[in-house]
Amino acid sequence: MNWELVAKGLTSTLTTRMALAVFSAVVLHELGHLVFGRIVGVAIVGVVIGEGRRLFGRRIGAITFSVHAVPFGGHVEHDEYYGGPLTKAVLAAGGIVVNLIVGISSLAFCLSGEPHWTDRMLWAIAFAHLGLAAWNLIPRQFEDGNKSDGLLLWEALRSFMRGKSVAR
Repeated sequence: MNWELVAKGLTSTLTTRMALAVFSAVVLHELGHLVFGRIVGVAIVGVVIGEGRRLFGRRIGAITFSVHAVPFGGHVEHDEYYGGPLTKAVLAAGGIVVNLIVGISSLAFCLSGEPHWTDRMLWAIAFAHLGLAAWNLIPRQFEDGNKSDGLLLWEALRSFMRGKSVAR
């Protein structure tokens, strides 16, 4: 048996599986921001999946959806809003909540005891979604001035505790 070919096949399958799982985690994370933003009345302008050069986009209603060359990362563009700390917290938490729901559900199916051919993909999905949720909970400010979901949640919590609205 050629172990080099076996290792190469396993690596490429694992790489493909993880790439698809991470891409799905990013897409669902951004759609979570979209849905939660709409629930609290924030006007969403665009949903961007990826970074770098724009490959294609489509406008649906008032929202522009676009996919960029590097499919890992993304953001939701929205108008300024005046809803206070609770609105900002709900919008920031939307993506994390969706990642937690999908990740925990995938993990529950994996651990249910019924072996199935999708188990490996479900493990990858669970890992990607739970990892992205954890990563987004870390409070940090980016070089371009944007803030992570964790920092937005932290600021909203601090503001809520002080009784002021969060300044952007």
